Amino acid sequence: MEKIKVAFILSGLGHVKRGAEFVFLNLMKRLVKKSDLEIHAYGGGKNFHLEGVEYHQVPCIKRDYLKWLPHIKRLHLTHNHDWEGLSYSVPLSLMLLRKDFDIISSHSFPFDLLPIKVYRKFKNKDLKTVFTSGGGSAFLHSRFFESDRLIAQTPEKQDLFSRKYPTSFIPCGVDTDLFRSQNFSRKDFNLPEDKLIVFSASALDPVKRLDFLMKAMNKIENSFLLLAGDGPQKEELEKLGKKLLGDNVRFLGSIGQDKLVKYYNLSDVFCLPSKSEPFGIVLIEAMACQKPVVTNDTDTQKWIIKQGGACVNVSDLNTLVKALEQYKDKELASNTGLRGRENVLNRFSWDASADEYCKVFKELIND
Repeated sequence: MEKIKVAFILSGLGHVKRGAEFVFLNLMKRLVKKSDLEIHAYGGGKNFHLEGVEYHQVPCIKRDYLKWLPHIKRLHLTHNHDWEGLSYSVPLSLMLLRKDFDIISSHSFPFDLLPIKVYRKFKNKDLKTVFTSGGGSAFLHSRFFESDRLIAQTPEKQDLFSRKYPTSFIPCGVDTDLFRSQNFSRKDFNLPEDKLIVFSASALDPVKRLDFLMKAMNKIENSFLLLAGDGPQKEELEKLGKKLLGDNVRFLGSIGQDKLVKYYNLSDVFCLPSKSEPFGIVLIEAMACQKPVVTNDTDTQKWIIKQGGACVNVSDLNTLVKALEQYKDKELASNTGLRGRENVLNRFSWDASADEYCKVFKELIND
């Protein structure tokens, strides 16, 4: 049987290690083992190495150099990664034409529209496309958007997307062999052994509301905040952290999975204070490490967390403080962590996600 040739396109591949890039990487790692698939990846960075995947680096201006460009909402240029996607889409359109593909799997609206439309026009009019939503739904209202299959990562999005397009529900996963409860000494990491350690990992961006988390931590006695990530708000948060928390905050920068596991385990509780998330993979990673999580009380977050933590109104400072502070109770934290781990084992698996993507690819080809 001839292999199905699939191209994953995303500008952050090869230089970003979170969010959609993390999802695509974990899926490709498993899909490349399927004997009936041939996997290609197109990204803007040079640091992409995955055995069995043919990688193509697309020249583009990296988001780190575009942080000062204006935000133009009507053109969907509201973040520096949007500007990166725009600069990536033009050369990508030409590079894709050099290869034969049956399916293109994309993530970024509206910038992936150009390369896909060019490919259909000049290379393969029968090309099938799969679009994995990062949480936004603006594409549903665009007359230019088209996709043969949408991928929704939560039931809420599945209900919304399926009203207009064929949609498959495929949640994100977690590597439960890597992300698990382990014993690390706080002393070895120069961390306080007698304080409540709250850990958060996300982009240092205003939408993540880490400044609000700092204000909450300022109200919790004997507490320490760990922050992993990088982004446009880094300098502002460092100044605020020093002002509010002094020596009781540490910025870890952008760290890989091996270090993330350690800091999940070194903390008492994980917090994601943003008001909304397309999924929030860090939540299931923390639960896999048997740590209670605190996040917003959206339907999506509640569906993910269940009994593995607290979903509260993160806009209310006192409510957030109480939700975090309750895990000073070691027994409560331990029992909540155990329930969180069980929740992840039963519901979130990268292997299962990859199997579902493979099934979607085959359905589209056989239509």
